[in-house]
Amino acid sequence: MKSIKSTKIFYISFVLIFILALLLRLDLYIFNRPFWFDEAALALNVTDNPFSFLFGELSYYQSAPAMFLFETKILVSLFSKSEYVFRFIPFVTSIFCIPVFYYFSKYFLSNKTTRLFALFLFAINTNLIYYSGEFKPYALDVFLSLALLLLVLIFKFKKPLLLGFFFAFALWYSYSSTICAIGTALVLLTLVIKTKKHKKEYFLFLLPQMLNLIPFALHMSAIEKTRIFMSSIWSHGYIEQNLSNLTTLFLDNIFYIFHPYKFILPQFPYFLPILFGIICILGAIILYRQNKFKFYLLLAPYFVFLFLSYMRIYPYYDRMTLFLTPVFLILFAKSFEFIFKKRFGFLVFIVLVIFSIYPAITSQKVMKNLPSQDLYTFLKLKENYKKGDVIVLNQTSLPQFLYYSAKYSFVCENIKVEKMFYSANEYLMLLNTLDENKNYWFMVSSVKFPKAVNTREVIEFWGSNKVKFTHYNKGKTDLYYVGK
Repeated sequence: MKSIKSTKIFYISFVLIFILALLLRLDLYIFNRPFWFDEAALALNVTDNPFSFLFGELSYYQSAPAMFLFETKILVSLFSKSEYVFRFIPFVTSIFCIPVFYYFSKYFLSNKTTRLFALFLFAINTNLIYYSGEFKPYALDVFLSLALLLLVLIFKFKKPLLLGFFFAFALWYSYSSTICAIGTALVLLTLVIKTKKHKKEYFLFLLPQMLNLIPFALHMSAIEKTRIFMSSIWSHGYIEQNLSNLTTLFLDNIFYIFHPYKFILPQFPYFLPILFGIICILGAIILYRQNKFKFYLLLAPYFVFLFLSYMRIYPYYDRMTLFLTPVFLILFAKSFEFIFKKRFGFLVFIVLVIFSIYPAITSQKVMKNLPSQDLYTFLKLKENYKKGDVIVLNQTSLPQFLYYSAKYSFVCENIKVEKMFYSANEYLMLLNTLDENKNYWFMVSSVKFPKAVNTREVIEFWGSNKVKFTHYNKGKTDLYYVGK
């Protein structure tokens, strides 16, 4: 069979993959893993401040698109301050991504089996699933990167003003939409120059975005301090001036995008990234030969992204590249298209699906078995805390403590919040000034800021000489008791 001739088989396959994608995301959403530092910190920014605050610099070293937080605050105000409500927008957005991705893939993949394969890869993608159940804007990044490019493919120079408004508005929901907007504008500009047509339409497309520049620039300037701080955290994700780390960043990102398959051949960690990277490059070459406009439109965000990483504006690392996942999945599937067009194409598709079952199941288990331990640590503290004890928090355990204290109605008057320390000796000197007649609880998160000292080692050294020293929950988030 040259492709999927039977419409019935095709639709059954499509529905099954859609249900699989839905169930995997719903499973993680219902599992409702505890908040970790970023989620708790972002939640406090939403609950403890007015709507206007969300458009400026956030607290606890956080940064997120204003409208994403604005709409979350509306939901929290209408319903409750629960993890389910905070994660509702990312979850729903991730569900909408599934049909949008399939419709988007139709413009690049001509064969039905190839589109099913791309949709299957999208359905089981570990990181897309993971961030569908996290209170962060990465699911919106993926959705809007797909939606913006899809709208250009549908309308191109039709209804340019409406399209421009959509692009302008998207920036307030997703910072990575800026990359898509720049890439799209450059591709369309090239087309206008080449054809010498649609100049008026192109201007109308840019007009809403230009009008949006001033308020958006004011917003970005308000969060500049946070952006500079975050750039220090992601410093290893910028392309070096001599491009020496570009290959490593590319392979690491391929490994990240095709995360489910990391459980295959773990003894050869770079074998699959190299293989998958070559397959994606092959898919890009095939697409370029078939349709140059679609090639540039699909890859333009990636090229802009590389430039911004080289300029040390946007990091080439981990979840910051999640919005590019659909691009690489389509390129990967594109390289298999000539196989799927063969008589045995659907059989190859079934074999690849079966091959992917183990890594997909393993990834789902890992995501559920590695939740944040901040809630467990907090409950242990709440259970053992006695009146008069002093709770010592650092900058990366404060948000979790405050969030869960409010949720579980835990009240403590003796709370000491430490600044960030960059010297072990300085921190030890602080500990030596504490009143020896009091009992202390130290809650230490696994989140570590650049150059900050590992306070665990200092606390363990200092506490081991005390009358009583207990270490609870050795792992992601530690809890220490030092006292009489």
